[in-house]
Formats: sequence, structure tokens, C-alpha cells
Amino acid sequence: MPPKPKITKQQILEKALAIVREKGLAALTAKALAETLGCSTQPVFWHYDSMEAVRADVFSEALKVFGKALRHESDCGSRYMALGLNYIRFASEERELFRMLFMSDAGKTDLIGAQVEREYVMSVIEETEHITGESAQTVYKDMWLFSHGIAAMIAAGAANFSEEELREMLGDVCRGLIAILKNKTI
Repeated sequence: MPPKPKITKQQILEKALAIVREKGLAALTAKALAETLGCSTQPVFWHYDSMEAVRADVFSEALKVFGKALRHESDCGSRYMALGLNYIRFASEERELFRMLFMSDAGKTDLIGAQVEREYVMSVIEETEHITGESAQTVYKDMWLFSHGIAAMIAAGAANFSEEELREMLGDVCRGLIAILKNKTI
């Protein structure tokens, strides 16, 4: 019977995620991972068939980190506003994870088509904004695109806004969008 690996798959995943958080997805190599673990590359490939498989697990783990960040409790007065602020805050605080998840093809998917956290966001829209159906879907898509634009600028270091400015921008766009949608249905 072969010896039991001393380095676990979970340890490899944690170190791989740490590398991506600190230096970005491009820095995640077998050599860098082995150095961080203090071993050869053999344990990495004992648990994983390829670095692509490591990256896929890191992507999945990053989605979990994002989901938790999106649900962070906020005292901004609106659960829906909190979602936009949390999304933007994630881009600021976890720049490399944000870039990997939302500014690269690492997940090999259309971000709007993937509808990341869609079910949760839709439930919040329906509860807080009192709209459903196609109107709620429009708010989801349009507000996600607006929030993503701000978040991408922040993640790229091209913009910086105060929380007050963010609340005002998100609130104005959301209220305007909802007003337009309500007028369309009349």
C-alpha cells in the first residue's frame, strides 16, 4: 500500500486560493504552489490531474467566498442596496478574486448567462422592491451591469468612490429603472 500523502487536497486548495488572492490567477503555477506548500510538485499532482483542475477548484472556492461577501449584513437600510454595495466592496477588498471571477474567462462562461447568485438576488429584489417576473429580471440584469461597471473600475484601480457616493448612484439608478418599468406596464 502506498504511503498516505502528507499534504492534503484541502491544504493545496487553501494555498492555491491564497496565491490567487495575493498575486492573481497568473501566479498560480505548480512551482509556486509547491514552494508555498514547502514541498515538491508531486503532492499537487497526487491530488490533481492538472493545474487546470486546481484552477477549477480555486474558481469554485472563490465563488463561495463571493457568495459569503454578497450576503454580508449592512446597515444601509435596504437589503437590495446592500447587495450592490457588497458586490463593489468585494471588488475593492478581493481585487484578484474579483478579477478572476468577473473580469476573465477563468470560469469559461458568459457572466450574465451564468447568473451568479441570481436566485438569491432575485428573492431580495422581489422582497424589497416589490416587483416580480420580467420586471424583476430586468432590474437584476441592468443593476448587475451598472454595479459591475463600478466594481470593475475599482478593481482595475481606475476609480474610487465613497460609500455615500455609491449609495446615491445605486439608489438613483435603481429608482429610475423601477419607475421606467412601472410606466411601461401602465
